[in-house]
Amino acid sequence: MNTISKFNIQLTDFYKSFKQSKDSGFIFQYIEDPNYNGRIITINGKGLLHFASCGYLGLEKHPMMINAAIDALRKYGTQTPSSRGILSSPLYKELEELLPSMFPGFQIVTQTVTLAHCAALPALIGENDAIILDAYAHNSMRMTAKICKANGTFVIVSKHNDMENVKYLISRLKKDGRKKIWYCADGIYSVHGNKCDVKGLHQLLDEEEDFYAYVDDAHGTGWCGKNGSGYVLGSFGLHEKMIVAESFAKSMSTLGGALIVPDKLLAEFLTLTGQSMIFSGPIQPPTLGALIACVKIHLSEEIEIYQNKLAELIAHFRKKSEELKLSFVTKDLTPIQLLRIGSHEKTNKVLGMLIERGFFPAAVLFPAIAKGDEGIRITLTCHLTIDDIDSFLENLKDILKMEGLISVCP
Repeated sequence: MNTISKFNIQLTDFYKSFKQSKDSGFIFQYIEDPNYNGRIITINGKGLLHFASCGYLGLEKHPMMINAAIDALRKYGTQTPSSRGILSSPLYKELEELLPSMFPGFQIVTQTVTLAHCAALPALIGENDAIILDAYAHNSMRMTAKICKANGTFVIVSKHNDMENVKYLISRLKKDGRKKIWYCADGIYSVHGNKCDVKGLHQLLDEEEDFYAYVDDAHGTGWCGKNGSGYVLGSFGLHEKMIVAESFAKSMSTLGGALIVPDKLLAEFLTLTGQSMIFSGPIQPPTLGALIACVKIHLSEEIEIYQNKLAELIAHFRKKSEELKLSFVTKDLTPIQLLRIGSHEKTNKVLGMLIERGFFPAAVLFPAIAKGDEGIRITLTCHLTIDDIDSFLENLKDILKMEGLISVCP
């Protein structure tokens, strides 16, 4: 294998640490099972309980979605090879007619949540404006903020989930002459699993002129909120000065996303001028078929069965953790639970021991999290059972005690 590049690449510590994790079998792995069931995955010949999936409701093998994907494939082929600015599959129209029953406001379907950010933020935020990024905002928004910064937008990072700090930054930015100020945050934070202070954010939106919010609720879509409308919209509704991005690729187990905006003119403006809306390819027909079926599930009583089951698993996880005196960074009842280990090396060691015992959670390493705060991210799905959770937590406690780590409470 050629290990020399003619591009004179500087091999950073970031690369070296991730290369070590990949070689150890912790990241960038392949599922080896001939048939995926969501509960047990085979990696490097070993069957592992899957605690690293973001398909929280476990819908990946739902018969209605699979049949709809097959039907769409037969009718419309593998792709509609045209920009949506020119032509769209009729399945898009069917999807767009269903979404108002799931979400409030006006909905713009996007290829991914990342491309949703790329469509909206540069189109709305100019060189005289500013972005306040929450300290734990998702990397996709950080990347898009760099596009805005290249266009002259001032970007600053706020303390995590601290509306008093955001208020202070708004005042400071206004004094500096910034015209519009946008706060970018997650609805449910993808690494830490905690919830955005949406109530406090709504209050700021009411109080501050020329202040707006853009919230990525990718990890809240589907598993919570009426009809799966998510944490932000399901719990607080759509504020007239807020845009919410929803994802169909996690809990809803398909692909794509949607921007939920409060007025028709804004929806039309972003649809017609968002760069990734015009120049990126569409969602494939089989996926659109599955997504339409998934939305229909969310509009039926069946979704409550899945949501209630997941809620029970999350509650049990927290209760069992307390019984075992395990201390998690995450304090909210969400399907993402973060255990701080404290360093890249220790995190990899604990993860390796968990894999050896038959469990596959995810390592959270720098730069996804600050150095020294690295740890294990556990995600819960409806594929898992109470016994699976108990076994995982008991083994986790045993490993932590063996290693003398402080994540076990006294």
